[in-house]
Amino acid sequence: MTAATTAQAAPIEAPLANFTHTSVHFFTGGNGDMVAFTQAGFLSLYAANHHPASVETARLNFPGLFVNSADVQTIDMRCVPSAQVLVASPICTEASPAGGKAAPRKAVELDENGRPKPGPDWPQTRITMWEPVRYAEVHRPLAYVGENVAQFGTSPLFKAWLLVWEALGYTPVIASVNAAHLKVDGIPPLPQSRDRVVWCFLRNDIAEAHGLPDLRPTCDAMCPTCGPVEGVQRWKKNPDFPVGEYGRKSRQYYYVCPSPRCGAYVEPVTRGIGDVIDPSVRGDRFGDGWFDHFKRAYVPYVQATRDRVATGLERYRGKPFIVTLRNNCSASSLDEPIGTLTAKGGGHHYLVRPTSDLSIDECEYRPLTIREKARAQGFPDDHIFAGDEEDQRLQVGNAVPVNVAAWLARRVKAVLPH
Repeated sequence: MTAATTAQAAPIEAPLANFTHTSVHFFTGGNGDMVAFTQAGFLSLYAANHHPASVETARLNFPGLFVNSADVQTIDMRCVPSAQVLVASPICTEASPAGGKAAPRKAVELDENGRPKPGPDWPQTRITMWEPVRYAEVHRPLAYVGENVAQFGTSPLFKAWLLVWEALGYTPVIASVNAAHLKVDGIPPLPQSRDRVVWCFLRNDIAEAHGLPDLRPTCDAMCPTCGPVEGVQRWKKNPDFPVGEYGRKSRQYYYVCPSPRCGAYVEPVTRGIGDVIDPSVRGDRFGDGWFDHFKRAYVPYVQATRDRVATGLERYRGKPFIVTLRNNCSASSLDEPIGTLTAKGGGHHYLVRPTSDLSIDECEYRPLTIREKARAQGFPDDHIFAGDEEDQRLQVGNAVPVNVAAWLARRVKAVLPH
């Protein structure tokens, strides 16, 4: 554990009387879903993850909770407590990377016992999509809740997976959201554009008695005619299968004014990444390059990175800005959300502080800190991440955004019996 994680966590505490429902969590990761569900009044009974640092993170932030350090695929579901809600997000990085380029799943090297060997790609970063099915067969929870990258919903097995849940007696409710837009009472949108498909599979008897959860996302927006409004989602096609990403031109949905007389296209009101930047953390001189641990020497930044910095200097004329090193990105303002933090921990976003002469080499240049990335995922500053720096980056990048989990928790809770 690093020095940043040796301090005792400020545990998330609430009188038992404040808990109205129970939950079980698989693949706890950075605990974004557990934070949100606890705040919504769910008492976590059990958590599980194969990754030792993630297990320790859950134990630090939720003292007293039983956290099983095990591959979920090896767990006998009869040994897991029955809860009203199962919270678990299936496989992500193996089938549909958050970077947007779906790739076929690669073969995993096995050890002498036939179990997957750990590797640099952390191949079991998500439970498989069938582990929630195993839990539901045994415990019949009232609801199963999860999220994933939008491409997960268009993968070949997704619709077949929905049919399995229907056969088990559950009604699927699906939505697509972006963490930078989502309107949740008391929780601001995140300063990170993060498209996600989310779902609640509600047991049929509960759906018949209480109705289905309202998973229609809204956002604060400015209508050119009506002024401030609560924008509603509009799908370009196939609104009955709302799986996709935000974008008026090249994506699947956008937002419009809710007034029937208007219906104009509206832009969501967003937060800039500058809201979570720590001004006390200084960077290095860009012209000094970066330290190559293999060569044990500083080497210059490549020309493409210099070009991005030059673009930012020209565009923002002395104001600090963000450089993003992926997906043909360039420089962006601190008044805008950053792009998605990935399962690799989001090591693509760099803060640039120009000098008065706007010299490329004299700029301050540094990556966003783990705490800044955690804030961009909605974590409070007293949330502790265990493990070394790489472990912490993985947990932050893999986490369920806290505002997305909070929105789901509240919407699902509204249709559950007390």
